[in-house]
Amino acid sequence: MIKRTAYFCGLDIGVHGVKASLVHARDKQNLDLLGVFEARSTGFKDASVSDLSELADCVSRAVNSVCRKCAVKVQAVHLGISSECVDARRSSAVVPLIDAGTKVISRGDINKVDHQARLLGTGLEEEIIHDFPQMYKVDDVNAAVNPTGLYGRKLESSLLLLLANSNRLRNVVKSVHQAGLEVAQVSLSSVAASGVAFDADLKNQGCVLVDIGAGMTSVLFFKDGVLGDIQFVPWGGQYLTQSLAERLGLAVDLAEDIKKTHAVAFAHAAKEAAAVSGGEILIKREKDYLPIRRAAVCEAVNWEVENLLTHLETVVKGSPLFHGINKGVVMVGGASLLPGLMERIETRLNMPVTMGAAKGLNNAALFAGAIGLAQMSYVKKARERIDLKTPGDLKNKVVERVRELCQEYF
Repeated sequence: MIKRTAYFCGLDIGVHGVKASLVHARDKQNLDLLGVFEARSTGFKDASVSDLSELADCVSRAVNSVCRKCAVKVQAVHLGISSECVDARRSSAVVPLIDAGTKVISRGDINKVDHQARLLGTGLEEEIIHDFPQMYKVDDVNAAVNPTGLYGRKLESSLLLLLANSNRLRNVVKSVHQAGLEVAQVSLSSVAASGVAFDADLKNQGCVLVDIGAGMTSVLFFKDGVLGDIQFVPWGGQYLTQSLAERLGLAVDLAEDIKKTHAVAFAHAAKEAAAVSGGEILIKREKDYLPIRRAAVCEAVNWEVENLLTHLETVVKGSPLFHGINKGVVMVGGASLLPGLMERIETRLNMPVTMGAAKGLNNAALFAGAIGLAQMSYVKKARERIDLKTPGDLKNKVVERVRELCQEYF
């Protein structure tokens, strides 16, 4: 009989949709995706809770739907928030290790300097979602990724912090609680998506994740296995919808449908569309049909695609990690499925561009964040079990702590 703790749920709350995923963990190498579900966001506007009850109902509907399909019940979710809710900031701190002479740097010293950097980089009304160590410097000279065991008198830490407004975050968490669920952890959905889009080898060699959301695009730069830089582009899939609605005089819902079924991002799509037989598509309106030129649809889309390409080129080529990108770009997010967009980005950036994929799901790019959140929830739980239940580790930790105290005071 499978234990309930073998199931992990990811909940990705976005501007336009709430996505839920369910993962069954047999072991670390075997994480089976059981199902995904998306519900339209209600009670969530401008990256803030506008109606607590509506958002709670939306969360309940998404989670219960995916669990019902798999005949599974979960009590907690790994909550993911969108880029609109997050601010990125770098922070550094220096702490003395010893008054005279030198000492061997311990894990406790690293925790101390990291804690100081977090304090200095966090505002009174902010909460840290993620912190990524960038580099440690020993005695202003020796730069190291992991300074444990080195000799030194002072230690400097540099962190990349991802922060959210405390009250805004509490309101989102409260909506999940009101839906009858606990929140095991909170993460940026784009960070979680990176675990689905590519493996550790790509992160080590250098790659970029482009996560196109509804109102914001996150660009994450990975090098040497860690997130080294993150930029937010003020562009998302809703800009395509708005352009279609305004230029063609359509309702937003109808423009969204046309975007999904007829829009393409190929460079010469407008000319090719004009050559298609008839060059028109018929849109049903009440009792009759409205003809719309295919070329007009392509032109409206191309206008916004050019804006995205310009932003991406500026962000990617302007990053200090640009020359360390050896494995190109991986795309996720709903708008990344737009035909021709991947090829346009590849041409503009002059580097390979691929689509993020997940085992057992065709449209993984759309649900990458939710799936990654469920997987991260399992990894966290697995680490907790190792820390609590391995006697050998406990003995080693006690010995290590005694050694650190001896170095500190004798």
